Amino acid sequence: PGIAVRPIRLISGDSLFCETTFDDAVACKEDLVGKLNEGWSVGKRLLQHERAAVASYGGAVNPRAGGPPLPVVAREYAGGVVDTALRRDLIAHSMNDLAFRLTRRRTSEEARGGTSGPATSIFKMYATELEQAKASLLVSMRGTQGLGWSGDGFDQPSLEGTRNWLWSRAASIYSGTNEIQRNIIAKRVLGLPD
Repeated sequence: PGIAVRPIRLISGDSLFCETTFDDAVACKEDLVGKLNEGWSVGKRLLQHERAAVASYGGAVNPRAGGPPLPVVAREYAGGVVDTALRRDLIAHSMNDLAFRLTRRRTSEEARGGTSGPATSIFKMYATELEQAKASLLVSMRGTQGLGWSGDGFDQPSLEGTRNWLWSRAASIYSGTNEIQRNIIAKRVLGLPD
């Protein structure tokens, strides 16, 4: 009693998030997690753990994330990417993705056994931006086929690509917005004043 959960319908058509409200909800003392009035410390630790998970998956807790590698889509939809600007963006993304995966692997080996630190904010922020860039490139490479929502004129990979692109926008919000990650990086990594 006192707890209401309402699904939030996303632009992608999915409903993976909920709005939860507590109106006169009562919790038992034995359900307390951590110390009384120190819930934010527990919440921050949970968010840090979630950010580490997001970063370890390459940027998204996205059921649609991943998909075919960019070069495969480039050959299939653009005949090898004739557009030089798009080809440049594709190469830059592939290089950034590889560098990120190698850095993440090295950092995880160094931190094995330790707790996640503020570096998770860097990885979460960069991983989500990398995933958003990939989704945008996939849409661009498909041309007009990359903008389909429904209908016979679009194949299934194109429809999924559009939904993935729309879903990728949420990545910079969940696990703490990228703006919050930048604040954490500024304070805890760079040591900048408030």
